[in-house]
Amino acid sequence: MLLAIDASSAAKSVRTGVEQYAFQLIQQFKSHPLAEGDRVRLYTRQALSAPLGTLPAGWETAVLGWRGPGWMRLRVGWETLRRPPDVLFVPAQGLPLFPPRTRGRRTVTTVHDVGFLRAPQLYDPAVARRLRSATARAVRLATRLLTVSEFSKREIMDAYRVAGDRIAVTPLAADPSVFRPRADDEVRRVCDAHRVGAHFFLVVGRQERKKNPLAAVRAFELFKSRRGEGDPLELVLVGAPGFGADDVTRYLQFHPLRARVRLLPYLPEADVAALMSGAAAFLFPSWYEGFGLPVLEAMACGAPVIASDIPACRETAGDAAVFAPPAEAEAWAEAMRRVVESSDLRADLQARGRVRAALFSWGKTAGLTWETLAGT
Repeated sequence: MLLAIDASSAAKSVRTGVEQYAFQLIQQFKSHPLAEGDRVRLYTRQALSAPLGTLPAGWETAVLGWRGPGWMRLRVGWETLRRPPDVLFVPAQGLPLFPPRTRGRRTVTTVHDVGFLRAPQLYDPAVARRLRSATARAVRLATRLLTVSEFSKREIMDAYRVAGDRIAVTPLAADPSVFRPRADDEVRRVCDAHRVGAHFFLVVGRQERKKNPLAAVRAFELFKSRRGEGDPLELVLVGAPGFGADDVTRYLQFHPLRARVRLLPYLPEADVAALMSGAAAFLFPSWYEGFGLPVLEAMACGAPVIASDIPACRETAGDAAVFAPPAEAEAWAEAMRRVVESSDLRADLQARGRVRAALFSWGKTAGLTWETLAGT
């Protein structure tokens, strides 16, 4: 069997959701023993650097050079027509022009969520159109679909009238080599480097309307209004700007609270883990998610978590978080107050969070994914 994997997302220097998912799966697959005659081929735009490019026996790369847009659809499409693999795995839902699906050949792709259908107002219109087109085509052409939660599976089944046996659920996980409790001196060093005080709430994720960072700001405003002068707590938002990022900057532009809110760009994972380790609480107020990986990452670092009361967060966090509706700033402010003022609640959330995060692993995810790719 020749298994071909799209490694273009995994090869990106900045890896967030889909990129991290692709990277972790490929790295885990490398430890999976190949049957005699089996090979794995990584499709890539350019030569892969270590560690992704360090390949075990039976693995190879196919550097598919291409200028301009359309690499997956056209360049990979030509490759799969000219030299079709037995199985093609695309970790995101965009498929090539000629995906393998005849003569016993199969195509497997991952649909992470359908937020662009359920809440299109939270997306850039052009992005929403592209996702609608790519996902509809993926659902139509892929032999099997993967998704990241039971909630997303139900959403895909409902939105596209897909039979449940075509979809395998392969949950995400926190990387324990990165997301673990960090020592106090490391936390302090990272906080100093980014001009963050010792007491803060933390939000991590792309600063976009879907992630609802403005809800965290409004809740923090209510929280601070009841704390009195001298309260040291700050709000720190970490992430690259996305659609609707100016909602927060406009809100804070002339607000007296702006000195207590830190807007930081995308940071290296080690810095994020240190901030999570030092946070009074991690806030995750998203309107819609397929899984909510930062929730697990924060739990693995020992942060108490307050999460959006939406199905995906409930499924991911279980009983290890405090939940608040994404539209109710008052509920968020009250949850923040409870976590800050109750040492028992904080300790309970931290203990439950560590247990919850440990239930998920990239090794398990890769095993489930490999079974699907092998057709078992």
